[in-house]
Amino acid sequence: MKLKATIPALALFLLSAYNSFSQEVNTLPVGAKQDYVRCIDMNNYEEMLEKQDPTRKARRQAAIDEMKRYIQLHRTERVDSVTHYTIPVVFHVLWNSSTPAEKISLAQIKRQVQVMNKDYNRLNSDTAYTPAAFRPAAASFNITFCLAQTDPNGNATTGVVYKQTSVGGFSYTNNGVKCPSQGGDTIWDPNQYLNIWICNIGGGVLGFSEFPTTPLDNTYGSVIFYQAVGDSGYLPLPKFNLGRTITHEVGHLMDLHHTWGDDNGLCPSQPGGADDGAADTPPEGNNKTGDGYGSGWGPTFGCPPFPYMDNCSTTSPGIMFENFMEYTNDSCMNIFTNDQYIIALAALNGPLKNLIKSNACNAPNSVQQYAFNNSLSIYPNPSNGKFTITISLNDASHFSIEVLSVLGQTLSTDVANSKNYQLDLSSQPEGLYFVKISNGNYTVVKKVLVSK
Repeated sequence: MKLKATIPALALFLLSAYNSFSQEVNTLPVGAKQDYVRCIDMNNYEEMLEKQDPTRKARRQAAIDEMKRYIQLHRTERVDSVTHYTIPVVFHVLWNSSTPAEKISLAQIKRQVQVMNKDYNRLNSDTAYTPAAFRPAAASFNITFCLAQTDPNGNATTGVVYKQTSVGGFSYTNNGVKCPSQGGDTIWDPNQYLNIWICNIGGGVLGFSEFPTTPLDNTYGSVIFYQAVGDSGYLPLPKFNLGRTITHEVGHLMDLHHTWGDDNGLCPSQPGGADDGAADTPPEGNNKTGDGYGSGWGPTFGCPPFPYMDNCSTTSPGIMFENFMEYTNDSCMNIFTNDQYIIALAALNGPLKNLIKSNACNAPNSVQQYAFNNSLSIYPNPSNGKFTITISLNDASHFSIEVLSVLGQTLSTDVANSKNYQLDLSSQPEGLYFVKISNGNYTVVKKVLVSK
């Protein structure tokens, strides 16, 4: 696996115990021009969860230790290949009949998944707005999110569960949205599915998430305000209408922290100050008030002009307010960094190690489907773009081949008439592609990696 960030600097953060800071629930900055807070203070939220569940602190520490071990083992690793991860997602949509708009459409959710795939693979069109000073730190996470196709019982699913509820609004102070007895919906196995609940959240909060534990908690997932999902459909909040709330919250699920460290406006070098663990995000403690951007307690709101300096980064290029782990407007976000990628890798290969092995992105397999799947192979993989597809079934004539990008765009289609088919993607850029192979009755999707 090719690790593109400096691990020793990152290890200094993960090799020390995570500090917990207590503060009041987030409030908007003085003179703010918005009505919603992107997320909640993660350290304060973690304290609340530990009080509600006395076993959580030990399980959280076990996850931290597991991630520390990963970083220690891979501190100096440098190889040529990059591992790609596929993560199945299930959306639990809780809607009340008095507010029909809460029942957001499947099409809108699919758009959200596209946003996630763009943002986490640096395929978002607004990368052009990443300041030149920050571009060397920009990273692709090599993750493909998909709507689950197989449910926990082995049946076909759209990856979306719609459940009518009598609850008018859920709170971040409890996990009622995840509990049927409180009007919520039961989690699907977090070791097989990334769970996201969509609902009406009170208190002006757009979303909240849990950091991973070992083993994963039965409440592990993200909760999102129904008015901040996707980049098309019912999106009445103009500052939060590009799907970046879920991009932000899923970052927490992979152990990414807010860029200011949730330390109430202090700088990492100050007593009680904290860092986000990513050495390539500038130190931040925005304690400005009155300019409409500074919160007074750490994060940055709105969309300030670049460069924007605060009490911790006092010279240009200032703070990285464009980071997806900020509180800025959706249109102002466009970057994850290399060190954030390393943190995510430690989570994916630590507490989330079973999730990345899940087959829930595949449709349920019949015996015939299973046989068809096992009859196919693609080699070499990765390659410079030239692959051989072989099929070992006796009747291997006339199977169709479709090549898709990570965003689901069809790049080519063809029909093969023999057991060996030469697939040429050498004209395509480096990256991950999907090859959909069908014999008319059954379909298999394989991943291939073009590496030049």
